[in-house]
Amino acid sequence: MEGGIDVAKIRILHVFGALNSGGAESRTMDIYREIDRNIVQFDFLVHTHEKGFFDDEIRALGGNIYRVPRFNLKNLTSYIRGVDDFFRDHKEYRIIHGHILSTAFIYFKIAKKYNIPVRIAHSRSGTRAQLNIVNIIKELTEKLSKLYVTDMLAVSKIAGYSAFGKRDVDSGKVAIMPNAIKADKYTFNKNLRQDTRKELNIENSFVVGHIGRFSPQKNHEFIIDIFNEIKKKNEHSKLILVGEGPLRSSVKSKVLKLGLEKDVLFLGVRSDVPNLLNAMDTLLFPSTHEGLPGVVLEAQASGLPCIISDKITSEVRITDLVEYLSLDKSAGYWADVVLDYSSKIIRKNTYDKIVEAGYDTKAVAKWYESYYSNSIDSSK
Repeated sequence: MEGGIDVAKIRILHVFGALNSGGAESRTMDIYREIDRNIVQFDFLVHTHEKGFFDDEIRALGGNIYRVPRFNLKNLTSYIRGVDDFFRDHKEYRIIHGHILSTAFIYFKIAKKYNIPVRIAHSRSGTRAQLNIVNIIKELTEKLSKLYVTDMLAVSKIAGYSAFGKRDVDSGKVAIMPNAIKADKYTFNKNLRQDTRKELNIENSFVVGHIGRFSPQKNHEFIIDIFNEIKKKNEHSKLILVGEGPLRSSVKSKVLKLGLEKDVLFLGVRSDVPNLLNAMDTLLFPSTHEGLPGVVLEAQASGLPCIISDKITSEVRITDLVEYLSLDKSAGYWADVVLDYSSKIIRKNTYDKIVEAGYDTKAVAKWYESYYSNSIDSSK
């Protein structure tokens, strides 16, 4: 155990791969900051021994962090033993909320063995575009988790279909609770925009941005192709890439090969995302699949035009700032749309629309308070 004092009526054990700055972790932290921690407290079980981006904040908020070995086929036995040891020693939990579904069929089965009555599987990602053996195995193991859960959540219907199947979503067995953001944190601020652009030395540029992990799903190779075309049409263009991940080095190599190294800014993991969204002129988001991407919500809260792929659920479009494009279209086509669409947008405050659509963290945190309490009551 690391940090934390048990003062809440209900302690929820959230299961993640790691506590990095990814979408699922960030959205959970948004709720954690807003939820009444005298009623509900969050603890975390992670599949890594490395310190995470949110570790210090979690301890400051009163949460505990527990660790089991990172899963792979070579350490299957030690992984199962680690999870089994944890649940044997921590029988105080009555709710486990799992966000990493690829190993959920293992840890949910063990949680059931130790009589944890409420076991929630939470799907945040859409159907994977590539039908390779790795993705097929992941989708199979995600669906196996249904054998050991009592509750199923998804951020969108697409995310629900991917993990649990169309029948369970359409029948209402899967509760749809979209991602939420602290909307007022992202409100467009002209002065903040100017200061951030000055800091990044992009004051007189047309700035395209992307925020996300460098992974196949986020389609960074295509982002670079699109930006290369944008640069041909507007020489004063810059591209901001925020995040880390396994494909960063290969993307950087492509940037160097195209001679764009002076125009593409690799900013790594940042804690000032609202500032960066203010600084951008367009969010470019051609993902191959998503559940309900929080960054597109954040961008809309910042009044920022968003050009996104049609593989992303329509549920994320809550303002007129979102334009969908097919991934079958060329990079040149995407570039033309980015330049044309962005030129028509005047930045404005969209806070009321975010709140009205039910995507603000205050309302969603209240929903979770009731959801967890009702789950406990119904399990008795």
